[in-house]
Amino acid sequence: MSTEIYSCREGQELKQGKLDYSDIEDRETAEIDAKRRCKLDPFIKKVAYYKVAADGEFRMFFSYTNPNCKPVPKARPAGAASAARKPAPAKKPAPKPGLLARLMNSIGIK
Repeated sequence: MSTEIYSCREGQELKQGKLDYSDIEDRETAEIDAKRRCKLDPFIKKVAYYKVAADGEFRMFFSYTNPNCKPVPKARPAGAASAARKPAPAKKPAPKPGLLARLMNSIGIK
């Protein structure tokens, strides 16, 4: 007899989650393992343990819902990152020389 372990994230069906195989046979060991998995990956929402017999029959013997689950970060499309940035501010033109500087320029004194 083997054990299938399903771990899913927020908004994901249990069967769509990650599947692992183990030889865990009892609830106490399953609970310790579930807490360890949730600590390693804080985005896991639920972990379920199913005993699978050789003839294909299965039954769930333990499930754990992570009370400290973090929401899954939303993936941004590749083009959205550059489109979301503001354009660089335009450089201001250099200020015009004052009256005294213009007079000195016209006379030829620098």
